[in-house]
Amino acid sequence: MDDQRSDEAISPTEETEQIYELPAGGPPTGLLDRMLGVIVSPGEAFADIARAPLPYLPLLLLLALTAGATAFTFARIPMDRMVNERLQQMVEEGRLTQEQLEQQQEQMVAMRPIMRWVGPITSVVAILLLTLAVAGVARLVSLMMGYENRFLPLWSVTIYTWLVTSIFSTVLFLVVVFVKPVEEIDIANPLGSNLAALLPLFGVTGLPRFVTSFLAWVDLFYGWRVVLLGIGYAAVTRRLATSTSLLFCGVIAFLIALGAAAWSAAFG
Repeated sequence: MDDQRSDEAISPTEETEQIYELPAGGPPTGLLDRMLGVIVSPGEAFADIARAPLPYLPLLLLLALTAGATAFTFARIPMDRMVNERLQQMVEEGRLTQEQLEQQQEQMVAMRPIMRWVGPITSVVAILLLTLAVAGVARLVSLMMGYENRFLPLWSVTIYTWLVTSIFSTVLFLVVVFVKPVEEIDIANPLGSNLAALLPLFGVTGLPRFVTSFLAWVDLFYGWRVVLLGIGYAAVTRRLATSTSLLFCGVIAFLIALGAAAWSAAFG
């Protein structure tokens, strides 16, 4: 019987389980316990997530938070102002003529009622694709480096990371919106949690667009996400040290910041 069993084809699921087994442990904790754990003890929280990923409830919460925050933004801050500031900047940089600016403004007025609905839907689709892409890159890098893991735990770590950090950034954004007059809010950098927002406070102005765009990525919440992802990916990956995972995540985050800054400098 054993010989017969060994000769049978192994199903893809059985093969995956033989390649990587989830860490042993007690029963998984609930959503709120995991979210709190990601804040106060991310190593233990992500180890618990590794035992039972269960990403769907936190994903729904993340999508609802994203849609709500986007809808509130469009309701609180006029779309005309959000777009006009960017268009005026493009005119000053010579990327748009005055005639093209007026055409864009006319189109914007026509799109205003639609954007109240399209904006939240677009943001939900964007955050879903973003978490899938980040987890996919982590899976690809793991395969290239010879580390063993599975996509679902990686995606779950990504979702929990975005959910927890987004809650804090959204609360801070709401505070800014309610405390500051709408006309004084910097649409491009509302939270001011990065170096680009701090430079004017020290009288540093007139830097090249590439530099300011890159410094905008030197951000409190961006850095927090990178650290949490490094800890979480190590927790769900076999034989991957946390320090090595943090290094990988840091290098990739740095390259993303450089690429985004170069794109912004070239195309605005």
